[in-house]
Amino acid sequence: MGFDDYASYRDFEAFVAAAEQRLRRALVASYGPAIGRDATVDALSWAWEHWDRLQGMDYPVGYLYRVGQTASARYLSIGSSEAYPVATSQSPSDGEPELVRALGRLSVQQRSAVVLVHGCAMSQREAADVLGISVSTVREHLERGMGRLRGELEVRHGH
Repeated sequence: MGFDDYASYRDFEAFVAAAEQRLRRALVASYGPAIGRDATVDALSWAWEHWDRLQGMDYPVGYLYRVGQTASARYLSIGSSEAYPVATSQSPSDGEPELVRALGRLSVQQRSAVVLVHGCAMSQREAADVLGISVSTVREHLERGMGRLRGELEVRHGH
């Protein structure tokens, strides 16, 4: 594609600096580290090629999240060995493997909301913007996801 002028290129650089981490966190939360990182690269590549189109959007990170979702589906369909990771070790140094397994059993939407809000300390508004959905939808996914996690983890720990 190429940029018409240096200012447009600098605008793109500034956008990536501001958006890349949020986009990557959302895609990693949804699809796991390997696929999430690859999907982020694909989404930012799309942004590079379509910068003129992306600039006019109200929620460009939300749109790029959807581009990343499409990329993740392609990675999953070609047999990637890792979707959302499932912890197998019971070593305390690995964190909470039961939590990781329980997160892996949530829907993509519930897992994304839980990880972005509780794991990445985003507000519900920020998570909604990144995911391209309403705050009330984030809240619904968050409530359902946290309810499932509490239920699964309390049952396993005998509380």
